[in-house]
Amino acid sequence: MSKRIGIVVSGGPAPGINSVISSSVIAGEHRGYEVYGIQDGFLGAINGSNIRRLQIEEVSRIYKSGGSILGTSRINPLESNIEKFKRNLSDHKIDKLIVIGGEGSAWVSYQITKHLPSISVVHVPKTIDNDLMLPNQYPSFGFETARSVGTKILDTLSVDARTTKRWFVVTSMGRHAGFLALGLGVASRATSTFIPEEFEGRKPSVQEVASLLMGSVRARHSMGKPFGLIVVAEGIIDVLDPNSVPEVADCPRDHLGRIRHSEVHISDLLVKHMRSVCKSSNLDMAFYTKNLGYELRCADPVSFDIEYTTFLGLGAVRLLDEGATGVMVTREFDRIGSVALQSMMGPDGRMMSRKLDLNSDLYKVARSFMIR
Repeated sequence: MSKRIGIVVSGGPAPGINSVISSSVIAGEHRGYEVYGIQDGFLGAINGSNIRRLQIEEVSRIYKSGGSILGTSRINPLESNIEKFKRNLSDHKIDKLIVIGGEGSAWVSYQITKHLPSISVVHVPKTIDNDLMLPNQYPSFGFETARSVGTKILDTLSVDARTTKRWFVVTSMGRHAGFLALGLGVASRATSTFIPEEFEGRKPSVQEVASLLMGSVRARHSMGKPFGLIVVAEGIIDVLDPNSVPEVADCPRDHLGRIRHSEVHISDLLVKHMRSVCKSSNLDMAFYTKNLGYELRCADPVSFDIEYTTFLGLGAVRLLDEGATGVMVTREFDRIGSVALQSMMGPDGRMMSRKLDLNSDLYKVARSFMIR
């Protein structure tokens, strides 16, 4: 009887997914497994319409390409139709599963191991937000590529700002953590960067946050520079006093009940108030917004992420072959490691998120380059 592994991609895209798929198939074949790709994420696992065997010839050269040849989706199979999910995997004789996903998908992976113990699951950490609790502060895959590609875009905006004497307020991805926003801000030498961690434990109004941005604008203006670039992490919208942002009340939510940041951009809300301040103060300043997100998620991975995801794909297969389940594969410098998904659960029953430490040198160095 053949041994089979299924691969499913869940959540938003990140650079390096195809490299995980490629290395998993190659490693699986070398260990005597047939590796099956599940098209369109957990939705495809429920529909069962396109679960097919992946061959080395098909995937050997996809490691350099962005996106996902298997697509993706954002649903929880246990809430949608657990019986169809279980039956479709059983019909294809798949009892081992590699789940490529972020924090929300890691929670789903853990739930599968709890409710369907006959299926062994290894989770591969994917998110450009870098908010997964990985050992030794190792980044999640896709982060380095997103920062590299995003910096090039911000560099161009900085030149435009200087040339046309205007301000750009850029929204960066980062629901729970400000790693990406801060990394982009430092690498592009943005005037200032604002992240959710700076408002931990309180609920500032959108007007209060806008006034902080205006502080940076006024300080730079006093230097004779009526232009600049400010980066704002999208997750700030989640920490605002909801009474100050009525736009959020009817905003669509994802399958975990979270605000869809693609539907309401924090930079637009902030700039609205900044323009109002300028008007009342007779300040002649031009503000423009940019949402930096989709340009980063499906970029071709840089060499760091190619090597990293090759490591993770092989590691996921090795762990499954050794009988592991309910774990996240990790890279610990030159070794493949793993973390029990259960150990990453918080008291609220959700996956804990890694936050940026405001007392760290990482933040202090970044802050020293800001104008506030």
